[in-house]
Amino acid sequence: MTDAVTAHEMQQYDQYTINEIGVPSLVLMERAALAGIEVLGAGQFDLSQVLVIAGLGNNGGDGVALARLLMQKGVPVDLLFVGDENRAAHNNAIQLEVAKKYGLNPVNRVKDFRQYTVIVDALFGIGLSKPVPIKLGEMIKRVNAANIPVVAIDVPSGINATTGEIMGSAIRATATVTFAYPKTGLLQGEGVKRSGSIFVKDIGIYSPTELHQFNPEIEEN
Repeated sequence: MTDAVTAHEMQQYDQYTINEIGVPSLVLMERAALAGIEVLGAGQFDLSQVLVIAGLGNNGGDGVALARLLMQKGVPVDLLFVGDENRAAHNNAIQLEVAKKYGLNPVNRVKDFRQYTVIVDALFGIGLSKPVPIKLGEMIKRVNAANIPVVAIDVPSGINATTGEIMGSAIRATATVTFAYPKTGLLQGEGVKRSGSIFVKDIGIYSPTELHQFNPEIEEN
């Protein structure tokens, strides 16, 4: 297995899996959500009252799916959706509609993060390339100050997935559930300090080199 990948490499493998292999992106999103639930439900975290914070991108879509699946399992969960729903990425918007049809309606603000027993961070994913906006940075600081266990999805929000640097503000996670491969940013710089325990989960995304092991006819990079 590849030791670690940059954000750009991971995005390439993701698109290759979707466009060339033909695995639908919504399937990968569901698998990511299930992987997150697997870590949440392993016994380390108190699921008495869960908060999922979801952003507008595909990482947020993972979070929306995770919140809905938790609700379906009978876990008390609130979904804090950050941003204008009309600007959500396509798959995120689909997940939102599905969640609502199951009766999970998002909220747009939380007064006190300390009312929750665990927080799931799905605000920003590996695509973050510029500093976190000031308003969202303040929310990240409030989450950190609440001193509640946080499980980050793919990378702690605000950490550069390639370099490990803090992009203005960053979540301090208790655990990070990352997909397919570790990201280089989780293994260096502030990424090491902010990621907590790292769980690498196979959701069906592989590099062409690894896919070559399954099917020798696939060209390796």
